[in-house]
Amino acid sequence: MDRWIRGVRTCPLRHAGDLGAALPPGAVISVAWRLDGAGRIIGGMLPHGHPQGGPQGKRVLHGEGVWAAEMFPRDREITTELDLVEPGSAAHPARLVVHGPERDIVGYVDQPRLPTDRLGRLTTGMRRDARQIRIRAAGRIWWIRATKVFGVRVVRDHGVDVYRTRGLHAVFSAEADHLDVSVVLLTLASIPSSTYAPILGF
Repeated sequence: MDRWIRGVRTCPLRHAGDLGAALPPGAVISVAWRLDGAGRIIGGMLPHGHPQGGPQGKRVLHGEGVWAAEMFPRDREITTELDLVEPGSAAHPARLVVHGPERDIVGYVDQPRLPTDRLGRLTTGMRRDARQIRIRAAGRIWWIRATKVFGVRVVRDHGVDVYRTRGLHAVFSAEADHLDVSVVLLTLASIPSSTYAPILGF
């Protein structure tokens, strides 16, 4: 059976109550969900300068029924003004870490189909096919792309749908496991939607 995500009002840490209990003091919550079968999940950030944020800061995901995960920027610091992570090119991807029950799983987030030259980005680079986000971890590959007007679809490996939006809701398929959920929600909470859904894209 599909597991539906029900929206939870986005709120700052001081209003999040026990949703933020898993995060260290000083973390900033930017998005929250409730996932059927997994409970409450929050995405946020530890800015540059935070004792647990690392050299440049990081994005974080925590929840009651998901594996905690983190995403690290490639080449700039995470601040309260610039709090999202750019995916990067195939040669310079962003890095993520999912804390599984037995080991940490390291992965990478990039846009390998996006042209590198400026003219290409303004022409073919505006197509949604070129804007797809690729995630690689634990021998799997996920692709995130925009669909229809405001939709999002995530496909894993051999065309397996793991996540898609349906109107005002989103759903994980029956094939999605803990790693799928953590990787997808961390990425969607951490990167700008404009990277995979350009305004003039088609």
